[in-house]
Amino acid sequence: MLRVIVESATGLPKKKLGSPDPIVSVTFKDEKKKTKSIDNEVNPVWNEVLEFDLKGVPLDSGSQLDVVVKDYETIGKDKFLGSTKVSLRDLASGKLRSLPCKNVPLVNDNGKGIGATIDLVVAYDPPANAVPNPNIPQDGNAAEGNETVPDGAQSGPAGAPSSTGQAGALRQRLNRAQSRHRLANKPQDFQIRVRVVEARQLSGNNIKPVVKVHVCGQTHRTRIKKGNNPFFDEIFFYNVHMLPSDLFEQNISFRVYNSYSLRADSLMGEFMLDVGYVYDEPAHCVMRKWLLLNDPDDSSSGAKGYLKVSLFVVGTGDEPPVEKRESNDDQDDIESNLLLPAGVTLRWATLSLKVFRAEDVPQMDDAFIQTLKGIFGGEENKKNLVDPFLEAHFAGKKLCTQIIEKNANPEWNQVLNLQVKFPSMCERIKLTVFDWDRLTGNDAVGTTYLNLTKIASSGGEIEADSGESQVGFLPVFGPCYINLYGSPREFTGLPDPYEALNLGEGEGVAYRGRVLVELSTKLEGKADKAVDSIHSDDILVVQKYQRRRKYCLCAVFHSASMIQEPGEPIQFEVSIGNYGNKLDTTCKPLASTTQYSCAVFDGNHYYYLPWANTKPVVVLTSFWEDIGHRLDSVNIILYITRRLQSNLDAFKTTILAKVPDSQLTEVWMKLLNQLIEDLDSFPTPDLEGRSNLTSLDIQIKKLRDSALTSIKVAARRMREEAREIPDTVPDIESWADKLNQLADEPQNSMPDVIIWMLRGEKRVAYSRIPAHQILYSTYSQQACGQHCGQTRTIFLKYPMDKTKGLKVPVQVRVNMWLGLSAHEKRFNAFSEGTFSVFAELYENQAKVFGNWGTTGLVGRHKFSDVTGKLKLKQEYFMPPRGWKWESDWFIDPEKALLTEADAGHTEFMDEVFQNESRFPGGEWKAPSEPYTDVNGEKNRNPKEFDCPPGWTWEDSWTVDINRAVDDQGWEYGVTIPPDDKPRSWVPAEKMYHVHRRRRLELSEIDHGDPEGWEFSSLIGWKFHQNERSSDSFRRRRLRRKMAPEDLLGACAIFQLEGALGVDTEDKEKGSKEDATKLFGANTPTVSCSFDRSYMYHLRVYLYQARNLTSMDKDSFSDPYAHVSFLHFSKTTEKLRATLNPTWDQTLIFNDVEIYGDPKNVDANPPDVVLEFYDSDQVGKDEQLGRSVCVPLVKLNSSIDQTPRLLWHPVIQKVLETKPENLYMVPQGIRPVVQLTAVEILAWGLRNMKTYQLAAVSSPSLVVECGGLRVESAVIKNMKKSPNFPGSVLFIKVVMMMSLKDDASTDILKVATNVHRPYGHKTHVSLFLTCCFSICLH
Repeated sequence: MLRVIVESATGLPKKKLGSPDPIVSVTFKDEKKKTKSIDNEVNPVWNEVLEFDLKGVPLDSGSQLDVVVKDYETIGKDKFLGSTKVSLRDLASGKLRSLPCKNVPLVNDNGKGIGATIDLVVAYDPPANAVPNPNIPQDGNAAEGNETVPDGAQSGPAGAPSSTGQAGALRQRLNRAQSRHRLANKPQDFQIRVRVVEARQLSGNNIKPVVKVHVCGQTHRTRIKKGNNPFFDEIFFYNVHMLPSDLFEQNISFRVYNSYSLRADSLMGEFMLDVGYVYDEPAHCVMRKWLLLNDPDDSSSGAKGYLKVSLFVVGTGDEPPVEKRESNDDQDDIESNLLLPAGVTLRWATLSLKVFRAEDVPQMDDAFIQTLKGIFGGEENKKNLVDPFLEAHFAGKKLCTQIIEKNANPEWNQVLNLQVKFPSMCERIKLTVFDWDRLTGNDAVGTTYLNLTKIASSGGEIEADSGESQVGFLPVFGPCYINLYGSPREFTGLPDPYEALNLGEGEGVAYRGRVLVELSTKLEGKADKAVDSIHSDDILVVQKYQRRRKYCLCAVFHSASMIQEPGEPIQFEVSIGNYGNKLDTTCKPLASTTQYSCAVFDGNHYYYLPWANTKPVVVLTSFWEDIGHRLDSVNIILYITRRLQSNLDAFKTTILAKVPDSQLTEVWMKLLNQLIEDLDSFPTPDLEGRSNLTSLDIQIKKLRDSALTSIKVAARRMREEAREIPDTVPDIESWADKLNQLADEPQNSMPDVIIWMLRGEKRVAYSRIPAHQILYSTYSQQACGQHCGQTRTIFLKYPMDKTKGLKVPVQVRVNMWLGLSAHEKRFNAFSEGTFSVFAELYENQAKVFGNWGTTGLVGRHKFSDVTGKLKLKQEYFMPPRGWKWESDWFIDPEKALLTEADAGHTEFMDEVFQNESRFPGGEWKAPSEPYTDVNGEKNRNPKEFDCPPGWTWEDSWTVDINRAVDDQGWEYGVTIPPDDKPRSWVPAEKMYHVHRRRRLELSEIDHGDPEGWEFSSLIGWKFHQNERSSDSFRRRRLRRKMAPEDLLGACAIFQLEGALGVDTEDKEKGSKEDATKLFGANTPTVSCSFDRSYMYHLRVYLYQARNLTSMDKDSFSDPYAHVSFLHFSKTTEKLRATLNPTWDQTLIFNDVEIYGDPKNVDANPPDVVLEFYDSDQVGKDEQLGRSVCVPLVKLNSSIDQTPRLLWHPVIQKVLETKPENLYMVPQGIRPVVQLTAVEILAWGLRNMKTYQLAAVSSPSLVVECGGLRVESAVIKNMKKSPNFPGSVLFIKVVMMMSLKDDASTDILKVATNVHRPYGHKTHVSLFLTCCFSICLH
């Protein structure tokens, strides 16, 4: 690492008008760094640190820095002022580690001085492979046996010190004297700044670390964090007044404690260095150094963790250098940035990474040259347009394999030997596959990581409990494939907007290939070559790890809702690896995409796809390694973890509810008994006879078994010995955390399943689903994935979403099953509905001179796919192997693609209300308007209703008795003047009733156009069902049903592979279609039909929200909520100026139609999504957040349950009504409230800080409680009188009383208003009060 501290410059030339805005650029080996510009200054002071990563290459004797000073211009090119060159020969020779360059003259373009000088300091940290300087305080690159304590005292190896060491010590003392000679030997003011950035690899489980820093008798501590890799980023200041000689002898002590532990051994690690060491460094600072923590009582115990800090010693008149807070740890040379305490030695280790091969690497180069080859008779090879090589990056060191040109499945067969100090504080080996480019920079294909903490174990903690000595193991991995993820695979000549994903920055949205690697670790010794070839025997051995087996994947889409806008037709694509990617031609065509559908408005806020009872199905087959023994263990441990977490949540709720001890003991005993029973009943599978076994599999098996046994023993001991039951919560939480860690599988070579939503041909949103979650296993039911064969709700997200998931592009309900082809018959037990397989094509016609025909089809074929781009013919369609035709071609219109208002609907209901009236106690007679609509407005006589063309009446008019009516369908009401119609209706007749009505209904069924044509004005436009005068293009869909030759049930769909047929004439001509035209266009379409649906009734009780985000200028919001459930959505009322809204509202969703077995709906109900918005009069409403809730499903209405708020249960009770069809939360659900008078005694305000760079002179106090606000009088002048004119504020509010389960209580919120001239008023100093006095009336 090379650091250049740009301190200052003097005597810069002035401009014609004013002074320059100087900026300094420093160039080292074509890498340029710049400082900030200083405005209007001829003697600027920068004090900035510019860092250059040497990338493991030491300085040579010819190294130099080019320093240029320019006048910064906002518009246009910066103007040159002067430059100089700084030789780094003294640093390269190892004589110096710091090179101060004072009063260096600046010259112009002609080499003449301009009368200005610049001050620089250059610091050099040699890389690990450079010859170390033993006289400098020990860094991570120091040789073994030459450890140095931080204050510079030598603690070399046993034996007499060498003359070189004595000379170095002398030089070091001279450097110290030179750096301190300007300090007068009298007490002075100093400030010591300590920034604690982060810690890594702290030992222990379920820890809450805190760092204590002790300097000169003062101690500060950080906030308490959680986990083994906490991020602090806190700065402490220590101001001292003492002699410099005394200060430099003081120590800076860093101690890391486990705040969770109250025992004496809570100290986790310590590091100490003296202040003088920091002062002697360039610019009197140590920036972003890693400290190795160890046990102060046992220096041989090794590393206890690492702490990253920055240290500054600032004297009077000193300006500390600016520290860059952003840092790329993957690029840092960490070993040369590590400080070791005296007596601690790191051992050399060699990480041997064997890189065998890669596959499925996507195209990265332009196909222009290959296209020219095809034109001139050469062989076109677009799929191999990539020149891949792999780069391994660890602890600042990089090694690369050879480049294999034009190969999407390269075989490198090379080993990369990384020399590192062990144990290393770096946790991950970064593996990136690049595409080599001759002219431009190399493009990243994909990035993955090998996490050393997951493939190695120190074993110390487990050994102490179990007595075993072989639990710990060095880093080891594979041979195993690692999957690469990044941007979508499709190549375009345009810049990739998601290129950062290929470098590992964010979650990859698409599969980018996989790499077969193996890692082993060897202590001591060094490899002869950094990059070497793999022995041929090792290449043969790895062949057995590449055996593939066939897997089958089925996904049934039940619904797609919460779509933001309609736009183009929508389809979904499901892929695993490159299987199923519709734009990839390396695999067989598969039925991996749903049919296009147009979104329909849900009547309130969102759009949905009208699939009704015919659900689209996606089916695909793929080939992967059989790693069932790994994923079975993962699913079993996750199953135990879910049950433990569920019981733990119930246990915590019981504690908060303050139930009797007997009930608490019962819940606690259930938790422990079930955990012990699960650990006994569900062991992880044995590894004997399993394929693809690696040494890491055996080590992880031992580690998991030991950890599970220790948890079981601890649970039994707790059950027998525990005295205070609530105190056992932390231990149980630590068990849950440990189980989650054990469920992480590093050797998971099966790619994730990726769902894409496409609008037309554009990818819009995606979701990645780990394969083990939907994988079927024959080992046990618990070894199956959590969502295997289960219908679940998935929220898709935008790639590289800047809003962090604030907006949901679509919500899908999908049922997925993944299993080996040998187990495909087991799919029949999970399937619902009836699966149908069709071949389809479209017949196209154009209108020419008023006649429909094929002569006017420009650029389109008579028969084509749905896009109209691929030519198809009926006679060339052939069913896949194992399938046969069940019927002939028939016309079947696709209504989901139509864009009319009634598109997608096949049945409509007409209604009319029959009315009668009377005098009280008289006979019922027909009034002047006997037929009305639901609102009482005049309507037609049922005999006057006409059936539209293409529709027929299903039956005659019938009376609707499925409502709150009597046995004849009548409902009764009373008219209250001045109204002429009743406002409410009841089903029971009374003597005073003067109006009654009943609902008549009649269904219309759409038989559609018998010819099935869809019309459009132009080719490519949206289609509609009814012909218009402007239409010039029409089409209709033809389908033909297929059936399996052998009756295999629903699993027969897994035999659908390959296309059904294309135009053989085009094949004979040798024409080549684009991948988007060939894939999926002529694959069979699969659907799942449900014969019966069930009607549900949902009620969402929304009472109150708290502490919402302030979005308006007055520090409040105007909140309301959108509540979505499947393809229904409703909106609450809008409340004004509050962050704690109380809606007290019930949203009723009537007639929710759901297809499928009600038992499955009960087990996995659809989610209720609540989205909160801030209403704005101008502009678009801003989203405040989202909440997802699982509804309570009641299949038996006779079972009455009392729901609680925050759980959003569904019950059926008579509700109280509010105006405008708003419903209150029923009694029993709504919390107990009481009318309360709140008196606040407010005398005045003190110590008001400046706001917006101006003093606060006229504040007032605002108090909010229960949605009501009261404001005090304004203090006219804070300086003259800081007290309020009146000291009593009074609020009369309906407050919630404290509940037993502590579910909800009211809070008091206090803020101050700052009043400024011209009517400007702003809320500041927002805080919460915990205690206040109330008066009950």
